[in-house]
Amino acid sequence: MQPSTRSLRHWRAVALALAIALFAAAPPAGAGPKDHRFRITDTLGPDQVEELIAVGIDGRTVGVLHVTKDDPVAELQVKVPAGRTVRYELCGFLVVETPEGGRRQHPINHTGTIADADGRELKAFNQNSEVFYLQDGAPQDAEAAKTAIVGTGQCAQPVA
Repeated sequence: MQPSTRSLRHWRAVALALAIALFAAAPPAGAGPKDHRFRITDTLGPDQVEELIAVGIDGRTVGVLHVTKDDPVAELQVKVPAGRTVRYELCGFLVVETPEGGRRQHPINHTGTIADADGRELKAFNQNSEVFYLQDGAPQDAEAAKTAIVGTGQCAQPVA
């Protein structure tokens, strides 16, 4: 017994629809997980004269944040592999104005980790011009997602 022409057309249409659905759902060849993108910003503090921070991610310099009285805000767009925690390094210096009108330079040499970076805006903060880190929100914000501060690092090259 041979199947009818109408039945064959029906099954061909079903097979074609399934094939199209499978190809549409499959990721393109060579495509891996999407990268995560986030932003790092730095703003000059009230007693600060200048701040220069080289930002490293997993041992590779991704950019420099440089703020001065003439240019008090800096921003850096960063892309990292999806699905893993990355290690960051902040290297550079901060210059503050003392109450007596002089200037004092503080080194910046700290490391930390960032988890779930996608879409975040991390701000560069410091505690008493001694500990430097990246964090969502303001330092006093208890709900802010803080990056884990690992400690002081070893800047590969001093930034002057």
